Amino acid sequence: MFLRFLITTIFFSCTLFAQFKYEVSGGYYDRSGNTDYKYYNFGFSMTSYGDISLGNTVLKDSEFLLSLEKNTSTWKGSDYEDDQSILLKFDLWANGTFSPFVIAETTFDKLKGIEDRSNYGLGAKWRIFGDIFSVSAAFLSESEKVMGKNKVYEYAVLGDSLVITKYSDHPNLKPDSYQRISVRPKLKLPVGENFYFESEYYYKPAGNDVLTDWRNKFVIKTAAEWLNIEIRYNIKNDSQPAPKIFMKYDDRYSDRTWTFENPGSYKNESNRPIYNTIPEVSAKNGFGEYYITNYKKNDTTLRVGINITF
Repeated sequence: MFLRFLITTIFFSCTLFAQFKYEVSGGYYDRSGNTDYKYYNFGFSMTSYGDISLGNTVLKDSEFLLSLEKNTSTWKGSDYEDDQSILLKFDLWANGTFSPFVIAETTFDKLKGIEDRSNYGLGAKWRIFGDIFSVSAAFLSESEKVMGKNKVYEYAVLGDSLVITKYSDHPNLKPDSYQRISVRPKLKLPVGENFYFESEYYYKPAGNDVLTDWRNKFVIKTAAEWLNIEIRYNIKNDSQPAPKIFMKYDDRYSDRTWTFENPGSYKNESNRPIYNTIPEVSAKNGFGEYYITNYKKNDTTLRVGINITF
């Protein structure tokens, strides 16, 4: 509660007293004919650098960041990608050798089965080589909820195959809470007058659940000061990805002579259920006694677009 109050106070103080720089970016991709795919990307950030007033107190050399990134797409007219990230960060003594900060982030990614992932935390940054290389570390309180709607595939024996008889919702998927440590080295490297490269690597362990995110950005400055071309390349890894499909036997049918482990002979091998978690492991992880197919651990994104500053 105190952290949220502090973040709210900082936000309104920045709104009243600080000078902001705004950046807007976006992208669009459309392919039709044999395929029907549309993709939209939007980004917005609001930053403030310098002294910030909180009543009679002046916070020297501070930095405020509020950013939003949104991606959506459709495939054959149906929703496909839908993910969003909102980040708020306040950095005290931002240009000093040592600078503490507070951070709050909320994200979702429906294509990866993440309905909500929220982080709140405290940390500090250490500038090792001036503005070129720094290392940050933070303690985070995280809450994560995975999606369960139409994710349960119920099977029954039909002929010589296990077939899906219906789709149902997971009855109870509660948010999981974690305490994470986040470590982030960051490299900022100007290349001549018109090029800029930035790379940062996030390492976020919570026991056996480890998140990593390697973000790379290459900026090409144009003749117009307010317009830049950006190339971004991200690599994400989740050591314990969210469940993609929950599998169980349909309770309406009692014939279970074939199992997911030994499903018998198949005329069509593609009908074979594929899982990577057995019920005992699923139950231990809090998902109930289901066979589970998980999402893949790795995701990569390459994006080229424009950035407008005003």
